[in-house]
Amino acid sequence: MVPFSRIFALVFLSFILAACGGDDGDGPVCPSNVPCELINDNAAPTAAVIYEVSLTITDAEGNEISSISSVNPGKLVANVSGITEPTIVSFASTLGELPITTAVTDSDGNASVVIYAGNELGASSVTASLVSGEQDMAILVIGATNLEMGSGDPLQSGVAEVSTASLSAGGTASVSVMIVDEQGQPFNEAIDVFFSSGCSLLSTPLAEVSSPVMLVKGVATSTYLAKGCVGDDTINISANAGGINLFATGSINVLAAEKGSIVFVSATPSDIGILGSGRDESSTVLFKVLDTNGNPVSNAAVSFALNTQVGGLKIQPTTASTNGSGIVQTIVTSGTVATPVRVTASIDNSNPLLSSQSSTLVVSTGIPDQDSFSLSAEILNAEGWSYDGEQVKITARLADAFNNLAPDGTAVAFVTEGGAIGSSCFTANGECSVTWSSQNPRPLNGRATITATAIGEESFPDSNGNGRFDAAEMAAFLATDVAGRSNDMDEAFNDYNEDGSFNEDGLEELIDFNGDGAFTARDGIYNGVLCSDPVHSGCADGVSDSKSINVRDSLVLIMSGSTAFGSDLTVVDSSNDNGDSVLDLYGKETGQVSLIIKDINGQQMPAGTKVEISATAGTVVSKSSFVWPSTNAPGGLGFGILVKGEDTANTGALLIEVQTPNGVDTLVTTIPITIH
Repeated sequence: MVPFSRIFALVFLSFILAACGGDDGDGPVCPSNVPCELINDNAAPTAAVIYEVSLTITDAEGNEISSISSVNPGKLVANVSGITEPTIVSFASTLGELPITTAVTDSDGNASVVIYAGNELGASSVTASLVSGEQDMAILVIGATNLEMGSGDPLQSGVAEVSTASLSAGGTASVSVMIVDEQGQPFNEAIDVFFSSGCSLLSTPLAEVSSPVMLVKGVATSTYLAKGCVGDDTINISANAGGINLFATGSINVLAAEKGSIVFVSATPSDIGILGSGRDESSTVLFKVLDTNGNPVSNAAVSFALNTQVGGLKIQPTTASTNGSGIVQTIVTSGTVATPVRVTASIDNSNPLLSSQSSTLVVSTGIPDQDSFSLSAEILNAEGWSYDGEQVKITARLADAFNNLAPDGTAVAFVTEGGAIGSSCFTANGECSVTWSSQNPRPLNGRATITATAIGEESFPDSNGNGRFDAAEMAAFLATDVAGRSNDMDEAFNDYNEDGSFNEDGLEELIDFNGDGAFTARDGIYNGVLCSDPVHSGCADGVSDSKSINVRDSLVLIMSGSTAFGSDLTVVDSSNDNGDSVLDLYGKETGQVSLIIKDINGQQMPAGTKVEISATAGTVVSKSSFVWPSTNAPGGLGFGILVKGEDTANTGALLIEVQTPNGVDTLVTTIPITIH
């Protein structure tokens, strides 16, 4: 952009004498961020020093622009020439918004601030100026992206969508608005949308409106709860989107109590099992009808409806009358598909119709399935070989075939071959934990297998997504899953030797699900409740073949020793390696030492163990310190160490030292170094 003007200034000492600090003999004392070139210490005016300010306007990528909008801010960039020190540049604009009005020049003499469109449109004069008076001006056009708030298709600008025109006292309704641009596309910035109503703003609110609500994909939805408001209540919605203030309104008629009201009471249980899951497959849903004074109404006829009937979901009865407490109930029975569901209850012959909706009721199997069972440990290699009482948190996580969290209270059992572990826990939010502690017994190799089990079902590949195990999916079921594990499961056992097979030699512990005292191999059929209807030969019948199994997972904890040992030591001289155990370095050449560090059982050192590597001759040029990770990989860790020589002959040693979390120190090895 061509600068509007360039102004040159003559600077006089008398104008800024106070700022320069007087006559202390040490030269001028300059105001903060005002270059001393702008201040002359002679008593009389001197020749002008010329400084130039050049102002440009750019977008976020640095391209010059002449206009900004509500969704596309700009940047004011001032270049100050003739000044070698950082200096303050002040920015101003007759329109738009400048959150920051000053900036300091960088090494290139540039200072910049961001300018936003604000709420006024038009042409703006923007300036950049120095404290000494130099300035430049440019013209900026401030436009606006046309945004609208409303509802409907096509969009009704300024009109909110209210889920019901009439609302019973104590009832709830939803209020929604959309924000779109001039192309009708959703405004996708995450902004707050504010909702309120006349009744919600009273000193004692008679309605509750959730606000603010985050705009998601151009839509914001609030919940209106009637708490004593009667009659028409105007709902006001506002938002500032890209500097543009948007408004919409809606209206809801809250019926007076004397005409009666119906409110949701409860759904018990709120999570029911899919048909055939063996869990509760029905939920009792209660509503309450009240009179004008909030007293229960008996013998009021109420009708019920479901918001979905997917999978054969049913409600019975569809009509009922209230009892003496004003309570009316219906029963929702699950179908064959997992889904959320709501019940709407309406008072018969009410005009306008009085209705209310239940909270969400969930239909799922609630039965843990094998591929959704996960077991983890806080650390995998605790310092438990020589110390009792080292504790590790063990957590099991469970979900059903639809990957919905297992119901609260699902029991998980634990066994281990080494140390001690809590026998069981009960899930909350799909998980639960127990504590493992180091103590006897300690397996000879220091590796303790932990197995967790729960009553559940096998997983299957649902290739058509119908939530059921179909005959056409049998071949895939008998193969392996995406993790390479079998879908058809053997009876669970504690795999002490980690070979994946049950060894019937008395050393591995069977977790005998069917109680026959013998290991039961996979049976070639699906053991679960989600078989197709009608069933096929690949499904367990629940009589001769169980529909349940022990879902399980295992992990290995290393009971790590505290003393470190080195093995597989290799010393490679910098040149002409002679094969001995001395590291020979020639001048500043580099040699190498490699070894494996492990504990007394040839396993990992404890997590958090520190390894320090140092040299008394030459320099360790590879990593010289290391913290042992949490790992249960067999064996120890390998280390490759590089040592660089010196210009002068010298002798010394390479030292490898280890300290465990419990403070046990070990000098693993000392390797002689000779520098030639």
